[in-house]
Amino acid sequence: MSAVDKPSDNEKKLQPPSSPAGEIDLGSNSREEEEVEAGAALPRAWPAPGESPTNESESSLAGMSARVIEGLIRKSPETIPDVDPSLHYLAPHIPKRAWTALGNLVAERERCTLQYKIDGEHWISLRLDGSGFSRAVKALRKLEVLEPEGFSYKFADCMQASLVHLMEEFHAVLGFTQSDEMIVFVKPTSVVRGERQAHFYNGRVQKMSTLASGLVTAKFLTQLGRLCFREGKDMEALAQVLPHFDCRVGHYESWDEIRALLLWRAYDCSVNSVSDAVYHTTGSDKKTMDKGTQEKVSWLASRELLPLPQHQAYGHLLARVRKEVQGYNPKTKTEVTTMRQVIKTLPGPVLERFRDASFADPSMVMNPEH
Repeated sequence: MSAVDKPSDNEKKLQPPSSPAGEIDLGSNSREEEEVEAGAALPRAWPAPGESPTNESESSLAGMSARVIEGLIRKSPETIPDVDPSLHYLAPHIPKRAWTALGNLVAERERCTLQYKIDGEHWISLRLDGSGFSRAVKALRKLEVLEPEGFSYKFADCMQASLVHLMEEFHAVLGFTQSDEMIVFVKPTSVVRGERQAHFYNGRVQKMSTLASGLVTAKFLTQLGRLCFREGKDMEALAQVLPHFDCRVGHYESWDEIRALLLWRAYDCSVNSVSDAVYHTTGSDKKTMDKGTQEKVSWLASRELLPLPQHQAYGHLLARVRKEVQGYNPKTKTEVTTMRQVIKTLPGPVLERFRDASFADPSMVMNPEH
């Protein structure tokens, strides 16, 4: 994985908290109990751990993602005493059980995307995850293909290059990578002469998932191979490891639905990035690892380890944008200015983009200033 050897177990993340239904279980860095004690007005209750959503807004992806964004906008970003907020962004507090419920809805949608093909009116997500990357990264460090410890810039570069390649191959409008996973978002197809066009490969789920995992695996290994060649390492090192990816496909009716996937994974990155940084810092122990996210950020700040690398802290977000480029018209023999689509990095915390409403539906290809 991009910065750590510690495995990310997505299946475990999808399990509801083990506390009884109705009990508040917001994690060790929760502020909801403090708000209750202070008599602060709270938004309507989120589903309790292990409890099924009770209304349409909570049982639909669009409704649940809207509620999460509403919470992000309503509150201010978290701050920590004696820690400069410019060193590390902490999103407004949303209860952990809300993120769990959102993740469960996304995972269920992926599980039900088993039909033979997805028609052109739907959004498509391709979510790829490194398979057995904990062992692979440890081996690559030992073989000196990657940095010996800490955040691996080499790994992050390989993931980013693989994401760009996947976006180009599938004509995706948005892509996100963090740790050892990546997602691309494919918009609905155009309507030509009143007829909706088919997705690439006719929207066949099995074809898309196998092709995506194969393409990313090949690109990722190619990038690692270039590293080996540049640094005079034996390519046999890669043959001993052969890191590879699996792929899950999801289908969604709208941007309001599919954005739930990006929200969920961005939140996961915001929590795991801090834990991973602490885990790989000399002097950390189990007691430190058991602390909440805010306490871990404070711990890192006290050791002057902030800010974390951008990719580690917030992941890497890419969007297809329109950009003005200079070209040459051979017929008129003149220079012309045209608009072209390019893939551009959108820096900064992903959740803040939702919070400040600067993140519009990417099916309308964005302008570069966004």
